[in-house]
Amino acid sequence: MRALLRIFPFLVAAAPARAHVPELEDAPPGWVWSAEPLVLIPLLALALLYALGLLRLWRRAGIGRGVTLSRAGAGTLGLAALLTALVSPLDAGAEASFALHMTQHMLLIVVAAPLLALGSVGVAILAALPADLRVPLGRRFAGRTLRRLRAWLLAVPVATAAHGAALWLWHAPGLYEAALADPLVHYLEHLTMLGTAIWFWWSIIGSRWRQPLGYGAGVAALFLTMLHTGLLGILITLAPAPLYPSYAAGHGTMLAPLEDQQVAGIVMLLPGGLVYLGAGLALLAAWLDAAGRRRAAWP
Repeated sequence: MRALLRIFPFLVAAAPARAHVPELEDAPPGWVWSAEPLVLIPLLALALLYALGLLRLWRRAGIGRGVTLSRAGAGTLGLAALLTALVSPLDAGAEASFALHMTQHMLLIVVAAPLLALGSVGVAILAALPADLRVPLGRRFAGRTLRRLRAWLLAVPVATAAHGAALWLWHAPGLYEAALADPLVHYLEHLTMLGTAIWFWWSIIGSRWRQPLGYGAGVAALFLTMLHTGLLGILITLAPAPLYPSYAAGHGTMLAPLEDQQVAGIVMLLPGGLVYLGAGLALLAAWLDAAGRRRAAWP
């Protein structure tokens, strides 16, 4: 952790220089990798902390203890999905194409977010912190007040409502255009979508242990989210005219603006909807299996 803090200033200084490497400036528009410090530095810090936390946990308790190998794999894939969405050429292409921008959003909320929630990222980051910081934080989180607050925040209806509100608000034409026009607002858009998505998936993953709703709350939330995101995708697909003036000119894409918008709506409707549907069916199957095992254990 202290080593990370020492190299942090060098990362801050190096990132802007990386953005002006001649090879990048001369590269075709579709193949430019992002080196935005506001995005790159937090991602690098998150990856370093996650790796350090896993190594520290496994060195003390044994490999696969604290965070299992499967969860560590999920967390690693989640970080890779974040890099793909925010640093790869997809990020540059999203500035010109609504369809690519929607693909970026789907990578954040239905790929990276559930993988990071499964990957026990918070546990690994806490383990990466110095003991003089980790122990007080652990005690605070275990305290009665924060425990109650955490239980309320992780209630499935609360997380589902927060994530749904974020999706609909940021796809409203006014806020969407503001995000396209201002890099800081765009950063806030992605941060809000990713943060509420991790919150949502984290609540779903833990729903089976929460009573009285248990598995049922998670299943209902996944199907409800599939329905309302599908509705948003349909509205975008069937809109008779481009909804976002920034994409209306059609620069940087072979598709006409309306066609590009229709593809974006289909990306939200189909790949996104299939992830929610698949997760809902998997949780429903786990619910039925748990109910069968409980019934078999009865006298």
